[in-house]
Amino acid sequence: MRAVVSALALAAVTSCSTTPPPQPTVARLAELHSLVDSGEELPRPRLPPDADTNSAAAYYHSAEPLVRFGSKLDTAEMALYWASRLDPAWPDPIYGRGMVLLRALQHDAFETWIKTRSVKAARHVGLTPRQVQLVDSLMRIAWARNPFLYTGLEFPQLDPSRRGDPVQGASLAYATRQFARAESLFAVALRKHPEDVGVRIDRARALFFLGRYDSTVAELEAARDSVRGRAEARTSAVMISGEMFEYAVGIVRVQQDDFPAARAAFERALTANLGFYWAHARLAGAALTLGDTGTALSELDMAVQLEGRDPVLRLYDGVVLAGAGRLDEAAGQLERAIALDPHYATPYYWLATVSRARGRTREAIDQYRQFLAHAARLDADRHRALGALAELGASLPDSGH
Repeated sequence: MRAVVSALALAAVTSCSTTPPPQPTVARLAELHSLVDSGEELPRPRLPPDADTNSAAAYYHSAEPLVRFGSKLDTAEMALYWASRLDPAWPDPIYGRGMVLLRALQHDAFETWIKTRSVKAARHVGLTPRQVQLVDSLMRIAWARNPFLYTGLEFPQLDPSRRGDPVQGASLAYATRQFARAESLFAVALRKHPEDVGVRIDRARALFFLGRYDSTVAELEAARDSVRGRAEARTSAVMISGEMFEYAVGIVRVQQDDFPAARAAFERALTANLGFYWAHARLAGAALTLGDTGTALSELDMAVQLEGRDPVLRLYDGVVLAGAGRLDEAAGQLERAIALDPHYATPYYWLATVSRARGRTREAIDQYRQFLAHAARLDADRHRALGALAELGASLPDSGH
């Protein structure tokens, strides 16, 4: 977290340079982003011959080593783009796309230093304002999907001059999944610098993975209180916002099956920012678990009004509407999810289920087949879709995509 926020801040500063040095990696990514902004799809990078081209994981794992080592970052961007299209509910590829830009910044700055031996020139390498905005947007979307996501892409930069620094040691331990050691070292650092919000967030993440949920909440609340009222909390594009702290607390309470506390946390997040659409969606989930279907549906409706372009949100709304027996509305939301991302398999399955419940057998058969054409080989719903087709008397597709 600290590394990402620091890199974002650096990118935001250096992007203001009026005469930046040549930066071919950043420029190549800018070309790809322009394609996406214009509504085009990126080319699919080649996978190994036996790979599942419907699998988000296949694309993600092909990109992972490229991002980690800063190699072929344009290929990594294309792979992560396709992973995020095939499974937009999975935060890791979205987060990874943000990391690609930060790796590109590091790569071009280093290459500039190699060519010029000028630290000043290297510091003037930067992302464009659009790219800074994109990194921030991607990170926020990923954190909204899961504020405790763990990837192998965010790893510490070792500095020999900081040998013995507990924060560096903790970051390295966290990156290698030694969460108990990481938590302990972050605690040591906090005793010296209790005001360090980044360390508190990182310690909360380590505590979360240790299953120490009450302690996780305590650290998140302390971090929230540390930034409350600070000027930078209101002006910095890369500062974790107050509503995200409350949102993360809600996620922890869900993990504890304490849905009343989760509901209260999501409500606090919305008090801080009524436009935080995923807090509305999570509040809907907590309300639904507590048997309050009316609140769940109204919160989802609000979320969709705030952000209608998220296919995952449309899918969630459709599934909840279907469960409430509002099948026509459910079908509309699921159709919209498919229109937003026709590569996303799951909405086809649920739309087929809804069509079947509405007595529209032909449509259901076509939609089950569409699902099977788009679903990964290991998709948990494949066997259910095949069973549904058999029950409807439809011919079964072959075992390939």
